[in-house]
Amino acid sequence: MSSRRHELSSLARRICAFVLVAACFVPGLSRAAEGCNAKNALFVVGKPFGGDLADEARRRAGAKIVRRMDRGMAYTMEFRTDRLDLAVDKKGIVVAVHCG
Repeated sequence: MSSRRHELSSLARRICAFVLVAACFVPGLSRAAEGCNAKNALFVVGKPFGGDLADEARRRAGAKIVRRMDRGMAYTMEFRTDRLDLAVDKKGIVVAVHCG
C-alpha cells in the first residue's frame, strides 16, 4: 500500500472513531433515552384502553406523550424516546407496550 493510501486509511479510521465517541456525548441524548421506560407501564396489558389508563401508563413510563396503536392501521415510523406506544387489539384491549 502506498504511503499516501496508508495515511488516508489511518485518517479515515481516526475520523470514524471520533464520530462514534462524539455521538456518545450529544447533549440531551442520554436524558431523552431515559425518558420512556415501557417496563413501568406493563400494568396496562390486558386492560381496556382508556384516557385515564393511558395517562397513568404515560406518567409511570416517564414519557411525554402516549399513542394508541390499533392493529392494521398505518403509523409514522420515526423513533421518539419520549413516546409510549400502547398496542390494542380489535376489542380495544392493550396487548403490548413499547417506547418509541
